[in-house]
Amino acid sequence: MKLHDALKKWRDTPSYKKQNDIHWLVWLIENPKSPISLTGAVDLFNHDIIHVLLDRGMLNRDEAMVIGFTMGNSETTSSWIRWLFEFCARHLYPQYYRFNEDDLIEFERGFAYGYTRSERNIHLEKFDTSQSVEVFRKKYGIELINI
Repeated sequence: MKLHDALKKWRDTPSYKKQNDIHWLVWLIENPKSPISLTGAVDLFNHDIIHVLLDRGMLNRDEAMVIGFTMGNSETTSSWIRWLFEFCARHLYPQYYRFNEDDLIEFERGFAYGYTRSERNIHLEKFDTSQSVEVFRKKYGIELINI
């Protein structure tokens, strides 16, 4: 399936969050345009693509996996940045976005999986959406059976 088709299908789900639906604190931490965004921050377009590549939905545990993968895959994420994000997601994020213990486990799984991929910095990828989903999964070594 072409990436643009998969992305459209994913965004057509009723639980999809549009940019203006995202809480300002989440935007500050996770959006690369924010002056205080953390390493691995990715714009919403690429974030949605990473959801598609990892075949994850929109529950908090899915968000945790996607964010973990993206941060872990960034060459510049340090252990204290990882800790800071986990602290914010667990204690500072608004209730609807807040990660519980199970979500943090998914974040850790995603982080480890992203960290161990040989191709790094997916957050900087310029995705050609006319390519197939499989092209990018292969490039980043994403095998759904391992997630």
